[in-house]
Amino acid sequence: MTDTRLKQAKKEIAAVEAALKAGHPPSQGTRNLKSAIRVAGDKLGVDRLTFKGRIGSPDSAGSWKKRFGLEPDWSLYVAPPSLDLGDQPAVSIPKPKDVRLEDEVRVLRKALKDQYRENDTAEIIREIVGGIAEAPREMPRWVTEPAQRQKHKPTPEVPVTIWSDWHLGEVVEAEEVNGFNEFNMAIAEARIERLVNGTIKLCREHHTGVYPGIVVNLGGDFVSGGLHPELKATDEEEVLPASLKALDWLIAGLRRMADAFGQVYVPCAAGNHGRHTAKPEFKRYYKKNFDWLIYSLLARHFADDKRIQFDIRPSNDVHYKVFGQRYLLTHGDMLGVKGGDGIIGSIGPIMRGEVKKSGQSSVLGVPFDKVLMGHWHQRLWLPRAVVNSALKGFDEYAKNQLGAKPDRPTQALWFVHPAHGMTAHWDVYVDDAPAVTDEWVSFRAGAA
Repeated sequence: MTDTRLKQAKKEIAAVEAALKAGHPPSQGTRNLKSAIRVAGDKLGVDRLTFKGRIGSPDSAGSWKKRFGLEPDWSLYVAPPSLDLGDQPAVSIPKPKDVRLEDEVRVLRKALKDQYRENDTAEIIREIVGGIAEAPREMPRWVTEPAQRQKHKPTPEVPVTIWSDWHLGEVVEAEEVNGFNEFNMAIAEARIERLVNGTIKLCREHHTGVYPGIVVNLGGDFVSGGLHPELKATDEEEVLPASLKALDWLIAGLRRMADAFGQVYVPCAAGNHGRHTAKPEFKRYYKKNFDWLIYSLLARHFADDKRIQFDIRPSNDVHYKVFGQRYLLTHGDMLGVKGGDGIIGSIGPIMRGEVKKSGQSSVLGVPFDKVLMGHWHQRLWLPRAVVNSALKGFDEYAKNQLGAKPDRPTQALWFVHPAHGMTAHWDVYVDDAPAVTDEWVSFRAGAA
């Protein structure tokens, strides 16, 4: 990346020096003569302010000077001799113009600038995250090859969990959902702590306790993102502060997973709430998404921690195996289906989407046994799909638009045995536990 930026710096400085030799003044143009910086910037299709910040001026250093020690040779400009015209009035000789052609050139130049700006932004992001998201990944052996069973101990299994649909920044008012749920940033933090503690406790105290590592699927929609006008008006946090908070909490959570289980494999899929486009776009989808930025910064943070391995793919679909069971992680918003049913809710479109995804994946040579997703804000354990619920829980949309039955917020956890596949699954509850009675069982007296 540094070599690329260095080449770019040399190219831009050469363009400025060529303009200086052609008689254009260094940084301040005149009414009839553009400055060398403007001429070079227009030629390369770079935004004027951005270009000037890189090149600088004879009086102040630009970013290329600070970074690489490079700046134009301003002495190449020689001011033309002034003409003494005495008292004669200045005469402006009009040049013939083709207005239509100039308009076309102006439009094309703007389009070129916009494209260069977009590419430059993408390059800056890649430089910030160190290109980690583009790097190929190999599956860790502990996920695909069973560990040797020790005498008098259970067969090592792999816990698999999904963290998704946290919707950080969004607010759910208790009064608007009849007191069933409430959500804000403070509640989100408490729920994430319960998620991490509950996952570790369930694995250690309620299952075998013998694991080579854990798979933590990051399924997207970690921020609300102000995706709809009502969210823009009511969100507690804007998308950037919410993204930074998601990054902090995910760092803490994944570090706890590594400390508890030794090895962590982290497949990542971006959701629809993280996008920064008004409508879904399909080309470079993952690069227009704050979930992807969060994942990339996570990978950068843990680059030196060999216990944690991220899997971030441009397709936004992650195919992987746990022992022999084949999984596909996707967010769930791009199954190629729409709608639902008043009786069975989202099960209909989810199962239709699973069939379409299964056919597509088989043709592409990457068939799967189960598809993992979030998006639908329901906990569903289906024969060929695991659908994760939302950390946010029951909200105004589910109550007023969907008429859905309220459910407690959970995140999915299950275990994969090398011979028997999924052996157990749990709902990790992240809200306050409801009150329980002292009776372990009760019945209605006199019932037939």
